[in-house]
Amino acid sequence: MADCEETRKGAIPKLFGVVLIFLGVLDSMLSWRGGLALDAFYVFLIAGGALLYFIGAVRQGREQQ
Repeated sequence: MADCEETRKGAIPKLFGVVLIFLGVLDSMLSWRGGLALDAFYVFLIAGGALLYFIGAVRQGREQQ
């Protein structure tokens, strides 16, 4: 039972980061396909997702050491 209760540090920020990157890319491609200009909000979504993914990767790397 102890194995089930242990959590991998950094997994949740990495997951949220991937979701934000995915949403930002999909929204920007949809607006581009519709002929609209790329909004800065989508760029911030992608950048924020990349930042969260990086934070999660660092936390996960520290756990393994």
